[in-house]
Amino acid sequence: MTDAVTIQCGERLSIEMVEELFSRVEESLHNSGDICLAGNDIQFCDTAGLQLILSLQKTLTKTGGSICWQGVSPVLTETAAYLGLTGALNLSEYSQLTD
Repeated sequence: MTDAVTIQCGERLSIEMVEELFSRVEESLHNSGDICLAGNDIQFCDTAGLQLILSLQKTLTKTGGSICWQGVSPVLTETAAYLGLTGALNLSEYSQLTD
């Protein structure tokens, strides 16, 4: 395993992007047990996108890996907060809203 791999989330973390993001994550897992997600460009996210991130986090925890954020957008933190996922997605330090 090597250093953490950074994956750009792009502008949409949504159901139509989940398959593409999943493919990038799956490929990255072969090279590293740690993943950093760059979420600073996200302009829209939905439950499917956040579900993928939550699933990834749970998988990495089971395999001894970790997930971190390398920038987050207000849309990401607000949507996670509304869904009660701020803590589960490790976004607490970025969020002005509480679960």
